[in-house]
Amino acid sequence: MAYYIHWRFQYFSHFYGKIGRLNQNRHIESLLSKISYDNDEKAFRQLFDLFAGRLFQFSKSFLKNKLLAEEVVSDVFFKLWLHRSSIADHSNIKAYLFKATYNTTLNYLDEVRRKKAVSLDDVEVDLGIDRICPETDLINKELKEIIEKAIESLPPRCKLIYKMAKVEQLKYKEIAEALDISVKTIDHQLTIAIQKIGEVIRQYLKENETDGNHLVLLQLFIPGK
Repeated sequence: MAYYIHWRFQYFSHFYGKIGRLNQNRHIESLLSKISYDNDEKAFRQLFDLFAGRLFQFSKSFLKNKLLAEEVVSDVFFKLWLHRSSIADHSNIKAYLFKATYNTTLNYLDEVRRKKAVSLDDVEVDLGIDRICPETDLINKELKEIIEKAIESLPPRCKLIYKMAKVEQLKYKEIAEALDISVKTIDHQLTIAIQKIGEVIRQYLKENETDGNHLVLLQLFIPGK
């Protein structure tokens, strides 16, 4: 199993996106049950495919090292397999995996770099607009580029939190627990992100005298709580 986890990084699937959001939780619960009660390696591989790529990007944003990030995710899943008998007890496996990945990532950092990581002010987040908002086909190319630049200009901490909320769809409390920060901080950082996106949308519509409600467009980029 450990060999499989390391080798599997070459073959990340997009399985998560194919399932459909309404069925994701049900599917994940089924996998967890099979892993926990039946020691089902096939189900474990599917769980790996669902989350490994995203956890890898999350860890690499701190480590800035591909190989180390792969080792982190391998460690997380290896330990998950070792403790598979209790895996079904986790009420939210996604939040658990992000928390475990964050903690394991910190263990790979030396003391000086770890302090930077905890501050979240030195992370590099890859955040394309199409991942944030699948409905970008509804937005013209020029506005899309303007919004993407606004998001890329967000401070590192703000951009990381926005990604976890909008792309990974983690709740405020789950993000706070994963990063060891307060829910109030999450709310503040997301407010900064939403205000920034709202400003560029409103300014674009005003300058181009384009019909459209900026609040409707902005709604596409607001994560749930």
